[in-house]
Amino acid sequence: MSAASGGGGAPRFLVTGGSGFLGRTLVPRLRAEGFAVRVLLLPGEAPPAFAGDDVVRGDLTDPASLAGAAKDCAGVLHLAAAVGYGRTMAHCRRVNVEGTRAIAAEAVRAGARRFVQMSSVSVYGRVPGALLSEDAPRRRTGDPYGDTKIEAEELLEARAARGELDLTLLRPTVIYGPGDRLFLPKLAENVRSGRARLVGDGANTVDAVHVDDVAEIVARVLRTPASVGRRYNVAHPANPTWAELLAAVAAALGVPPPRGRLPYAVALALAGVLEAAAALRGREPRLTRYAVRVVGRQYAYDGARAARELGFVPRRRLLEELPGLLHGPVAGAPG
Repeated sequence: MSAASGGGGAPRFLVTGGSGFLGRTLVPRLRAEGFAVRVLLLPGEAPPAFAGDDVVRGDLTDPASLAGAAKDCAGVLHLAAAVGYGRTMAHCRRVNVEGTRAIAAEAVRAGARRFVQMSSVSVYGRVPGALLSEDAPRRRTGDPYGDTKIEAEELLEARAARGELDLTLLRPTVIYGPGDRLFLPKLAENVRSGRARLVGDGANTVDAVHVDDVAEIVARVLRTPASVGRRYNVAHPANPTWAELLAAVAAALGVPPPRGRLPYAVALALAGVLEAAAALRGREPRLTRYAVRVVGRQYAYDGARAARELGFVPRRRLLEELPGLLHGPVAGAPG
């Protein structure tokens, strides 16, 4: 048995964010496929049942606390991040950039060469009207989440270029599914309250992918040596429009569908006002410019590389999953 393997000889991977939304699906999935998984938890965090016995404690914002976390691991699956809803640039940089720097340094110290970074399509800067492949340029927009995800990718690529890490970048859209509270729960809350409005004509498609599909591509990356040095978009090729999704949510909840529409420019300006007012009151804004940019324009992300190189095509369909999600634990994370 090698030092970087579990008891059965399988490669061991340290998972950051292992107790979070994606981690709750990914950790059991990888173990079922024969991988050994070590879960990084915050100091004092109660370990979820699925975490198992291989648990280490550390905080990405405290590099010294990570010492030894990746010992005897073949690599790191870096899921942990500060998402973009109402977060400041300083907070996102502390977690997404400096936290990534810290865990990458620990991986290099431990010889855990394989590094899979859960990034985001936000690195493209929300460019409407173009099919974006992984070779499209990264574009800073001032959005704390997207901009800090760019910085994290760049610092990891610099490590990889020096031969220190065997890196793969994954760029999912919004992730949804059982276990979180950010995407469908917020949408359902707005539809149920009667506050929901379509931004624009509602004909642009939803950028969302099921958590099971994201776990699937991670497993395929780990089984595919040729994925080292590659970037992959993780996007469903056949999602509904926003008008279709809002109508389906309303039908599932038994409430009238949203009737009103807001022009994109008006929605963006309104979100700016609501953000400023919420900041003064120390509250979370009801609408953010980030959310308006996500829902208000047509974006397209090319998943052909993952299909060609990994045999991966997302299988779960949003409208088919919707009834079960709205009447049970609902999930989502921003892409």
